[in-house]
Amino acid sequence: MTVYLLLGDDEERKLRGLERLRRGRQAQTFDAAEDAPEAVVSACGSYSLFGGGAFVVVKNLDAWNASQKAVLAGYLESPAEETDLVLLGGRLGARERLLAAAKRAGEVHVFERPTGRALVRWIVGRAQRMGLDLTEEVARELALRCSEDKLRLLGELEKLSLYVGEGRPAAREDVEALCPPDVEANIFAFVDALASGEPRRALPPLEGLLAAGEPPLRIAHMARRQFRLVLRARSLLERGVPRPELARELKVPPFVARKLEEQARALGEEDLERALALTLRLESGLKGRSSLPEGLQVELAVLELL
Repeated sequence: MTVYLLLGDDEERKLRGLERLRRGRQAQTFDAAEDAPEAVVSACGSYSLFGGGAFVVVKNLDAWNASQKAVLAGYLESPAEETDLVLLGGRLGARERLLAAAKRAGEVHVFERPTGRALVRWIVGRAQRMGLDLTEEVARELALRCSEDKLRLLGELEKLSLYVGEGRPAAREDVEALCPPDVEANIFAFVDALASGEPRRALPPLEGLLAAGEPPLRIAHMARRQFRLVLRARSLLERGVPRPELARELKVPPFVARKLEEQARALGEEDLERALALTLRLESGLKGRSSLPEGLQVELAVLELL
């Protein structure tokens, strides 16, 4: 048996690695958020219908607690010889028993998602392989609209490639026409507008979310979460926490930490406290404490922030 532990936040590279390891075999897939480690151990002891050991995959490894991970770590001390086991997760502590067991039984790989300029270069390179001419400026806009999610970026690049073809470079207008911003990108744009000194720009991002059918309660929840993160980032910066540690303290990807830092420096503490109170009141209204239409409640709350 070989165990492969694939960690990190680069889901696209982990999935590519998984496909290489699978080599066309039928996988028995488990989700740690739903399945018990005992079920995984049982599957590892079974055999494929086509002969040989099983190919077992466990997703969302982080969902298991220490005692659940210990069950799997114990199994790795004496695993089934013909079974391949692939574990997909975010991070494991350096002293975790499962990490040590995986290193002894097989291979551990960490895939960190590129951000900033490195991601822009990746987008441009991947576009070229698709026959799509993409400038760094357009690639940067696409990355923002996809919240730097490589899996979504691949899908959007395929759409752009089919739409633009090889006759001309992709333009910003093509990205705007084909690639709508996701919820997180719109919420970032909303908070950016409030912090920019041009608060009237805050309305279009939320109007876009409402027009796309995004539930107003989810919009309110995401906005409140964003303001809470900005307030916490402001507190950490005031304590002198260096930029590289900000992402770890806030438990967000590096590109999100950079945006939070910018917003924390632009928005005052009183403004953030007021925004938090307002979004909390909006959530209450959307849960039934207001008789106004939901979309109107969101727009009125935004106008109150301006």
